[in-house]
Amino acid sequence: MTNVTVRVPDDIKDIVSGTSETIYVEALMEVARKRIAYTQNRLNDLQAKSDEYKKKYNKPYEEFSQNVPDTLQGHDDWIEWAHTEKILNELNKKIEKLHILIGK
Repeated sequence: MTNVTVRVPDDIKDIVSGTSETIYVEALMEVARKRIAYTQNRLNDLQAKSDEYKKKYNKPYEEFSQNVPDTLQGHDDWIEWAHTEKILNELNKKIEKLHILIGK
């Protein structure tokens, strides 16, 4: 478990000082919902980019990466596609964690 310290202006402190931890949990869940939406948009953009490579080479990344064409374009696409796949995996994991945070 990690402790989180929140610094708020004195005017705000007076408003929330009598509230329970529930307000902080609700606020964190709202932030998580917004991050899911933002992250999902990024994920969709990158998935479209990956799909373009799949269409271009008529194969999934895993198959392509095992037999990269011996051309400058093939090498460049491999580097870009590899990076795209890495970020896709990271964003999917992030979304999973955010869903856990909001209880889905």
